[in-house]
Amino acid sequence: MFKRILVAYDGSQHARRALEVAIDIAKKYGAKIYVAEVVDTATILGLSMGPVPADVLDSMREKAKADLADAKAKAESEGVQIETALLEGDPASTIVEYSDRIGADLIVTGSRGLSTIKRVFLGSVSTGIVTHSKKPVLVVK
Repeated sequence: MFKRILVAYDGSQHARRALEVAIDIAKKYGAKIYVAEVVDTATILGLSMGPVPADVLDSMREKAKADLADAKAKAESEGVQIETALLEGDPASTIVEYSDRIGADLIVTGSRGLSTIKRVFLGSVSTGIVTHSKKPVLVVK
């Protein structure tokens, strides 16, 4: 049933729990996991009054790379195939677009992430994924 599972990841506690659930599902179905972390350039550029310093974006990318490396190590230690992707843009729409691109059968996301400012103004990433995805979405608490 599930051969390609996409995990929307940000390194938060909820995202790590979502990864654990995805690994469990992948083991049961012999699926491959795709873990994507989106650097939220849409909110940063939308909230800024001028150009965003390159070092701010660089630090966000470095954090995402470290998160993805941790996720990859976790999945591989469990014997699950994994591919990671560092993406940029609006997290919810970028995850939905990426799921279509890779042909995901299921999207797994945590119920809450790290982006508290955006959640106050625009709603949560998980809500955006559930609303816009045409594929099954599992929201992990």
